[in-house]
Amino acid sequence: MDASIIIIGSGYSAAAALVHLAYAGLPLHQVLVIGPGELGAGQAYGCTAESYRLNVRADLQRLWPDQPEHFANWATAHIQDPDAHTPAGSFYRRCDFARYMTAQLARIPNAKALRQIDAWATRVTVEDDDWLVTCDDGAQYRAKRLVLATGNPDPQWPAGIKPGRAPSLVRTPWRGDWAAQVNPAAHVCVVGAGLSAMDTLDALWMQQHQGPISLLAPHGLLPPGQADWVPEPPYAWPTGLRGSGFLRETRQYLGGGSWHERDCQQRFEALRVNINLPWQAMPTKDRVQLQRRLSWLWSLIRFRASPQTVAATKAMQTSGQLKIINTQLHGLAQVETGRWLARLSDGRDLPCHIVVNCTGMGRDKLIDTMIAAGQVAPIGATRQPWVTSELRVVASDGQPYDTLFCIGPTTGLALGDVLGATSIARQTAQLAQTLVKSIPFQRLR
Repeated sequence: MDASIIIIGSGYSAAAALVHLAYAGLPLHQVLVIGPGELGAGQAYGCTAESYRLNVRADLQRLWPDQPEHFANWATAHIQDPDAHTPAGSFYRRCDFARYMTAQLARIPNAKALRQIDAWATRVTVEDDDWLVTCDDGAQYRAKRLVLATGNPDPQWPAGIKPGRAPSLVRTPWRGDWAAQVNPAAHVCVVGAGLSAMDTLDALWMQQHQGPISLLAPHGLLPPGQADWVPEPPYAWPTGLRGSGFLRETRQYLGGGSWHERDCQQRFEALRVNINLPWQAMPTKDRVQLQRRLSWLWSLIRFRASPQTVAATKAMQTSGQLKIINTQLHGLAQVETGRWLARLSDGRDLPCHIVVNCTGMGRDKLIDTMIAAGQVAPIGATRQPWVTSELRVVASDGQPYDTLFCIGPTTGLALGDVLGATSIARQTAQLAQTLVKSIPFQRLR
């Protein structure tokens, strides 16, 4: 037996799980982490571009859900970033939150006992009531309990496009290291209109990019900027809602107004506090339909941008450098060395030099494999795993596993609004309490 618990993943979800397990009393030598790279950084915070900022103010970026000022206080003591501070709050760099996570991992008593395998898990099987994890290097590891914390998979090009590899095609922009390599005069095509697109625009602004930028926005909208909203009493959701009732309650409570305004953002945040209970109680069909039809709008309002990023975007729009095109990417063709033709859904062709894919996370290959093997039940006809409110993965026979758990973005369709550092931290704190009950431990002081 290699460990009592194996955590698959090395990003924020995995690191948060490890921290909460340790402070719930589980000795680190009983845990094995499988995943490459710096533990805790992951896709969201493993950035090299200092222009990439957190999209929430410091008191909302929480590893410890009941300590809202923990990261803010650490940042005040350890980070020199005067540009972080705005009238809407302090918005620190994403890479600085990775530094914070490294510091929190180092504070765990006996942190040197931490074991991390620098490899990708490619297959999971059951052998003699143990979980056997096979990695891409052929090595295998065994544990009684398994936690899937795979985070955000690399993006894929939309619409099944497979343009191959080229320096001028940025399939995964999340690290930000690509921006310094862009010719200042190049025409950049940004595909997508969420936070990744906003980060991309800010990175180009910080590089003093001079060339034109075309942003393909499927609905013609960019995320609003964060206002200086303050928490208000949580919305009391009624019980027994179907999809239509869920949508009606949301519309009635939010009302009109602009999403750029403080009052609208406060109402939205009050709506979110207890939203997971009515979401989980809805029939599967209703959840799938709501996600398919309205997830883009929810994400647009939910994932608002930092004031710094919004300011850069507005400056490029005002100057005419940035053009937002209400369309989607349907194809890519290389017409000559260093030049691409982006084929748009409205029938037009857009010549450009650089194409940056900001369409969001791709498919989780490991979970896809487990669903295909009949180990994990999908939600309806989707390829999302069925996960209970206790974070237990549901088997193909409809019964939840006693020893297989899942946390992080992958649980969104099953459990509701679970994206973001604080939501994931709540999951990991809950998971830690569940796991330590089944393993002998001595609480850390």
